[in-house]
Amino acid sequence: MVALFIMQVFFAGCATSDVFPTPTATKTPEAVNTLEPEATHTPTLTPEAVSTPAPEATATAIHEESLNTSKYDNVFVYTVEEKENEGRSLLHVAYPVTEQGGINARLEERAQEFIDEFHTIAAEQEAAYQTYLRDTGNRAISSGALYNQHFDVIVANTSLISFAIEQYRSLGNTGSTDVTVYFFDRISGTELTISDLFVDESYLTRLSTLTREELDRRALIQAFTQTDELDFSSNVARQEWLHTQRERIYNGTEPVEENFDSILFEDEGTVRVIFDRYQVGPGSDGVVEVTLPVASIADLLTPAAQELLGIEAKAPTPAALPSATPVPTPTLTPTPIPDTQTAPPPPAQPQVVQTESDVNCAEVPCVALTFDDGPSVFTDGLLDLLKARNVHATFFVLGQSVRVQPETIVRMKQEGHQIGNHTWDHSNLTMLPDALIKEQIAQTDNLIIQLTGEPTQLLRPPYGAYDEYVLSAAQLPLILWSVDPLDWKDRDAEVIASRISDAPVGSIILVHDIHKTTVAAIPAVIDAFGNRGISLVTVSQLLAPLTLVSGQAYRQRIAP
Repeated sequence: MVALFIMQVFFAGCATSDVFPTPTATKTPEAVNTLEPEATHTPTLTPEAVSTPAPEATATAIHEESLNTSKYDNVFVYTVEEKENEGRSLLHVAYPVTEQGGINARLEERAQEFIDEFHTIAAEQEAAYQTYLRDTGNRAISSGALYNQHFDVIVANTSLISFAIEQYRSLGNTGSTDVTVYFFDRISGTELTISDLFVDESYLTRLSTLTREELDRRALIQAFTQTDELDFSSNVARQEWLHTQRERIYNGTEPVEENFDSILFEDEGTVRVIFDRYQVGPGSDGVVEVTLPVASIADLLTPAAQELLGIEAKAPTPAALPSATPVPTPTLTPTPIPDTQTAPPPPAQPQVVQTESDVNCAEVPCVALTFDDGPSVFTDGLLDLLKARNVHATFFVLGQSVRVQPETIVRMKQEGHQIGNHTWDHSNLTMLPDALIKEQIAQTDNLIIQLTGEPTQLLRPPYGAYDEYVLSAAQLPLILWSVDPLDWKDRDAEVIASRISDAPVGSIILVHDIHKTTVAAIPAVIDAFGNRGISLVTVSQLLAPLTLVSGQAYRQRIAP
């Protein structure tokens, strides 16, 4: 209880605190100021979107999961975003902030390494682009870098905390995803390597054998199950594919540390081994995971690790140990696959504070404040400010951050704010196929439904980037903006407040609750609009009584 109280006080003052890490990365534009009429169905990229044809990119599927809020206690999200070279190179990095300074320093260091790498690669890509443009007079399609990092909390108790950091890199038509797991002593802040958790290197042989068995079993099932992706013309073709697949599996599961640097101990008594894209299969397989009973390796853990992880030391049962017999040829009867897309029954809806619901923006002047990319370490402080001034706003949230700060989303709902969808991990939707566009939106919606009992009704595409495919696949109205105060660039609360306060009536204003200077500007913004007789409302209130249509983009209120 003491630790929780301290954290509540700590974050209550986060708008002006200098405790949080401040990466040295330079922020770049999210959008150019624009006061444009309502968008039409014509495929469009907003000024801050990619200015050249977008390179294709693949994205790793995000696994459906039920939200376990307890493991995220005292963990908050810090976000860094950049756009370089007229949008040809894009960066989005999210990393954890905890109550332990030593842990924060290591995770910030890791994030900064990724950011520095992005700067180097983006510069190289831009130099090649400019050379190509000068020599040919044509714009290259694949000419930038796309870097994205997000994380999840795997284990968290009073003694130990573990994070899985996922990093995606793309330089055009191909991308790679790497997952690294970090363990920390939560009291001292000391980082523990995976090998520190085991008595000796025999765990590598055990994991190698167990994962090879499971991956080989999967390969056999694939080889003897006819699909659109694997339609073998002959048995020779099938055997050649199987040989290639088994070779990948063997090489990617050699008993060496670099092959087993992502091991997740889960509350369900399981251990999840994660292999990077291309490590044990083709790129189309994405990140590959094998889940094992923790009993299969518990005897190899040190007594201290067993205590930290809350694992009872037992000799492994024969069923948990590697099989001494060859993997049998699978029966080809299809196994029913459970429906993982069915959302759990929603909890009872929280009581919503119905203040300012009688504001009619057809009769009184209004603007809408919209906050992107949260929730973050600064969002609760912002909610304190808005509640104290009886102001409502619209928050376009990222699913990966919702997962880490679920209580913040519940609070938004309870205090009458509107919650919009900003995708799962800030991917540029114009670079994704329809299926992944829908997944980016659905994954975020599923978590929000669990927390609030309601799906989101609005989508803001990251970078404001959209085309006809995004409009069609999203199946939601797209909300853009008419005023951008460039809060990502000028980290000066007074300057930001001045730019926002001049917004015309009917504006949708873009700001970010990932920046403490933006939060610090909000009291002055509220005062300025109050002095002008302008009400601050949600997006739906601003645009009412207009019926918002899926596949349509909106930037501001249009006078009748």
